[in-house]
Amino acid sequence: MIKKLIIAAAAITCGFSVSQAQIDYDVMPEVTTTILINDVHIQKSPTDSFGLGDILIVEGSIKEISKNITPPYNARIIEGDSAYAYAAFIDPLSHTGMPKPEKPDEKPKVKFIGYPPNAVAGITPEKNAVEEFSHKEGSIKSWREAGFAIVHSVPQGRMLPGMGAIVSLSGDKAEDMILREQSSMFFQFQGSRGFYPSTVIGVMAKWRDMYRKSTYLSKHQGIYKTTSLGTKRPKSDKSIEALIPVSSGQMPVFMKVEKSKDVFRALALQKELGYNLVIGGVKQITPAIKKIKNSKVQILLSADLPKEEKSDSEKKVKKADKDKKVDIDKSKETKDEVGGKKKNKEEKKKKVKKDDPETKALKLKKKKSYEAYVAQAATLEKEGIPFAFSMIGVKTKDLKPNLIKMIDAGLSKHMALSALTTVPANILGIDKEAGTLDNGKMANIMISDKPYFDKESAVRYVFVEGHMTEIKKKEKKKSSSGSGDGLAKESLIGEWSFTVDIPGDTQTGIMTISKDGKIEIVADNSEDETDVADDTSFDDDNVTFNLSIDNNGMQMELGFNLEFDGDSYDGMVDVGEFGSFPISGSKISSPE
Repeated sequence: MIKKLIIAAAAITCGFSVSQAQIDYDVMPEVTTTILINDVHIQKSPTDSFGLGDILIVEGSIKEISKNITPPYNARIIEGDSAYAYAAFIDPLSHTGMPKPEKPDEKPKVKFIGYPPNAVAGITPEKNAVEEFSHKEGSIKSWREAGFAIVHSVPQGRMLPGMGAIVSLSGDKAEDMILREQSSMFFQFQGSRGFYPSTVIGVMAKWRDMYRKSTYLSKHQGIYKTTSLGTKRPKSDKSIEALIPVSSGQMPVFMKVEKSKDVFRALALQKELGYNLVIGGVKQITPAIKKIKNSKVQILLSADLPKEEKSDSEKKVKKADKDKKVDIDKSKETKDEVGGKKKNKEEKKKKVKKDDPETKALKLKKKKSYEAYVAQAATLEKEGIPFAFSMIGVKTKDLKPNLIKMIDAGLSKHMALSALTTVPANILGIDKEAGTLDNGKMANIMISDKPYFDKESAVRYVFVEGHMTEIKKKEKKKSSSGSGDGLAKESLIGEWSFTVDIPGDTQTGIMTISKDGKIEIVADNSEDETDVADDTSFDDDNVTFNLSIDNNGMQMELGFNLEFDGDSYDGMVDVGEFGSFPISGSKISSPE
């Protein structure tokens, strides 16, 4: 719905294509490449605080860090206003800029299920991330605005999706953003669907076989190159050849491993075969810490956290407003949906059973498990095991709240910062170019209005090789209760139809409003694709929210302003320079 709306709006209102607008935008020249960031608290590294000072950027590099720099005549001056400057973050394992694999319309026809073509089995080590990387992919902007300047991006897929690349998150063309290609081999314990290898054991066996074949092929090629006379010519196998840099120790393997049992498997394979290993995206690591400590394997801990199990007292606080409403309406009677009999709401309330001891014990176990999960980063620090954070599967809005939870569980702030900057720089081998704020290094700088790990801080600027992105501060609007908690009032919760009227076209679908303020939109013609709103605000019967979308590389912000009246609403959808369009709808269903 959203993409079609933009295309229609652009074509009708402005008379030119979105792709042309993107091209014009991309070629806008910079006024100057000399920038002076004035009056900021400078954190040169996780353990080195410079204090209040200035940073001079020239041609994408840090030229000088000093207490008081005289601005060059051609410098653009950015007033820091005593904000806080850090080295921009580095994601050591990411799918940023990578398209999702296309799902085949039907199951591939394979002559021998136990020996399918490599591509069908998800084995494409020869694939290069550079060939797939798109500078127009929407996640690039999202992670840059979250404070990141560099990612190690790997292809998406199954067992062996391909080789990764180290990418700078700024550039008009994909080739301009590549810092290093063929920087890693990406591996997962994900078998093929319906073909060999389909199990974890099968994947391990296939990996051993391919790895050993690559060592044999490398030796054979060396012998043939030295003396081809009387030597059989090596057979060409692009998948096996792609693994030669791995078996020769020139290319590390990045294994995405979430559970501790798979961490043990990864460590066992590495010990058996001997390649350089980085275990990434780990979500459960505590049982394997002793093994890791005795190995040379590097660790990328997932920055994702599971949903927290709320205590009974916390649930009671959330239900307080609802209980008050039940007390007020207890004299009112409602019809029973099944038998048509009338029942008092107070009687229904009394019939709610309290948790039995077994349920309480289970909840307590889940809560302790969650607390142990959150404390894993602190445990790694305590054991002296360096680690970085991986962002695969992490939402940008969850990153800082998750980090703060880990800090509250015992992780030091300087270690949390190290896991975002210096450690990933060391793992990727780019520590001489990035990871700290030093003269001569890339001008990759993140500036927040308060110390970054302050709960109320916000990223204000991100510089990637001197290219500046300003993140405008979004004003928080009060909710209907005036508490600013972002919760939807009861009458708005449920499913609503929507109709967007565009000249020459009409878009329809369903909008779902949840009690926690989450708004999801599914268009009738979108094949179940869901758009999730952000910056949602509830002010009595007025609801506003935004949808940020990437359409052919053009980042668009759509603003919705809806006014509800009973079981119907109307409003406008603002598409920026393309104009505004009316939207209306009615209630389909309410939660039980």
